Amino acid sequence: MKTFRANGKLLVSGEYTILDGSLSLAIPTQIGQVMHYKELDQDILHWRSLDMKGETWFEAHFHGAELIIEDSSDHRKAKTLKEILLAAAVLSNKLNRLKGEVTTALEFPTDWGLGSSSTLLCCVAQCFDIDPMQLHFKVSNGSGYDVACGMTDSAITYQLDDGLVEVNQIDWKPDFCSSLFFVYLNAKQKSSSEVNKYQGRKSSIDLATIVEEISALTRTMMHATSLDVFNEAITKHEEIMSCVLGYPTVRQRYFSDYKGAIKSLGAWGGDFILATGNAKDRAYFAEKGFSVIHEFDSFIL
Repeated sequence: MKTFRANGKLLVSGEYTILDGSLSLAIPTQIGQVMHYKELDQDILHWRSLDMKGETWFEAHFHGAELIIEDSSDHRKAKTLKEILLAAAVLSNKLNRLKGEVTTALEFPTDWGLGSSSTLLCCVAQCFDIDPMQLHFKVSNGSGYDVACGMTDSAITYQLDDGLVEVNQIDWKPDFCSSLFFVYLNAKQKSSSEVNKYQGRKSSIDLATIVEEISALTRTMMHATSLDVFNEAITKHEEIMSCVLGYPTVRQRYFSDYKGAIKSLGAWGGDFILATGNAKDRAYFAEKGFSVIHEFDSFIL
């Protein structure tokens, strides 16, 4: 049996504008997804996906080299998985295909938005011994930062430039990281639909200026040596993206009386936010019903 693993992800800066070339800061999480592959001499591929409790949340059987779907618990997911596996086989330049049993296991809840799809792509790419970024761009129109996070153990900067990707590993554990924590908003946001809304609004904004402003704020976040400077940068980032998206900030929607700074991570409206504050400030979110809170050091690689 072969085992593969990838990390989850969080996008600290550059949500949405990452697609248009802004410099963005992303961080891998300590939790991710594991994939076990047991090759068998048979013409059937049995795929089973487990949640963090070990319960099956997706299952399918595929037949033959073309991965004909014999049965599945979710036909749409089975079609997507088939597309990924066939694309991986093409990129491997071999008559390689999976046959036997595959079991994947998430290390986080399926609704946390930490990258169930990107970690899967990374694991499949490892299994086929191919570049995960090539596989990503063959099957997805996303930026790919999540896949890059899946294969690294440090923070990264990520930037797209005329179809080319520039990824740099950086050491980003600021002196004030004990004042940074992540709060789950009790809802998963669908990134694809949010990106479509963003694409529809781009014609009404000065995109080049926005991209440069977000890139500058990313640099400020990366190099900030004080919490005050960092807070100012993430607050400005929120204000800019609120105008771009036509949405109120997460502070305006839920936490208008919070004393620290707050920033959305990834698609607005769900998943995790980044908050800054002291130990007492954690209780503020718990009292409002947002009880899933993770500290920087125990959550981020």
